[in-house]
Amino acid sequence: MNRIMSLMFAAVLLAMTAGCSQKPQTLTQTGAPPSQDPWMGANPAFTEKDWKVGDKASWQREINRRAQNQNEYVRMR
Repeated sequence: MNRIMSLMFAAVLLAMTAGCSQKPQTLTQTGAPPSQDPWMGANPAFTEKDWKVGDKASWQREINRRAQNQNEYVRMR
């Protein structure tokens, strides 16, 4: 009886610790480079009026402006 209880306890303990493990979280990369640079084109429905397709400087200004709009220190002024 004592042996059965210890085996049951070990089985319950093993089942409880099985749920605590974590699967590896790795990114899968295809190794293929992006098809084009991000500033080279987009769907016109999703672009800002100040952004000019193919202009890296205006693309960078828009990215910086969007980042500043999310900055809580700037928004509170």
